[in-house]
Formats: sequence, C-alpha cells, structure tokens
Amino acid sequence: MNGAKNEKGNSSVSAVGNKKWHIGLGMGITALVVIGVIGMARHKKKIKIDLSRFDSPDQKGSGKCMDRELLKKLHQLAKVTRLPIFEMINSGARSSYWNTKVGGVSNSSHKIPICKAVDIKAPTTAIRNKIVWAAKQVGFKRIGVGKTFVHLDTDETKKQYVAWGYPSGTTPPINPFV
Repeated sequence: MNGAKNEKGNSSVSAVGNKKWHIGLGMGITALVVIGVIGMARHKKKIKIDLSRFDSPDQKGSGKCMDRELLKKLHQLAKVTRLPIFEMINSGARSSYWNTKVGGVSNSSHKIPICKAVDIKAPTTAIRNKIVWAAKQVGFKRIGVGKTFVHLDTDETKKQYVAWGYPSGTTPPINPFV
C-alpha cells in the first residue's frame, strides 16, 4: 500500500481493492449458481415406479416387462392431469391365460413379453375425458375409450392415431384424433 489516506484516515487504495474483491466474489458466486443450475438440469430425476402395479394377477413380478416409453408417457400423463395415474391402473401386463380370461384380443399389446399397454380406471365421464385428451397431448397415438376405463398403448406395430370404443370396434364416446 502506498499509504495515501482519505479524509477519514482510511487508505484509498484498500477501498478500491475492496470493491474489486466484492466484484470478484459476486462473479464467482454467480458462476457457481449457473454451474449448479446447469448441473441440476442435466441430472434428470429417476422416476420411481412400483412395477408390481402392472403385474398380471396370475404372474407375480410380470410388471417388470412394461415398456419404458409407456411408463414415461404415463408419468407425463400424471403430471398433466394431476391424477394419481399409477394408482388407477386396472390392467398392465397380462399372461396369455389372463388375457383370454378377461376377453382380450389375441394380439393384445398387454400380453407378455410385449407389455406396451395399460387400462386406467376412469370413475367418471369427466375424468375419462380428461385422461383421453391429456393422453393425446403427451403423445399417445392409440387410445381405447370405455365407460369406466381408458386403454393406452405404445405399440407401434399397430395402426397409429386411432381411438376406438368398447366393445372393441365400436365408435368411441370421445375421439381426440378427429
């Protein structure tokens, strides 16, 4: 320090040094915050899903075969609708036996090992319609619409951008693709 003093007897050189120090500290903190935000954005939170909810009733552990893309879309659907979609699953994976028992079609996307379909409980028309419209919004291209449930699947080996009613082949009460 050169020893120059201002009116109050403080060193003017240290005041300038202090300002530079504060600016440097501020820039450093800002950089850390930006790096932290970028790091958090890159670190995607892994979705925890209880796959047993998707089990075929006659095959414990069969829900593990569920298609990951389907699960991601169901997670998005839950966020958009703000409904507990994973608690509303009626049917996920199905053994051949169980598929026949419930009257599923022979080429059902529910069947193990395909596991690309779910049926979701819809206790009211309003909830059913909310699920149907939101399902289209999050990217589902195959939607079956029953009175008390909605079928969603990600089976790309079948016709896309289609909705159907139940019994199978009937006109759906709501069709988001028209």
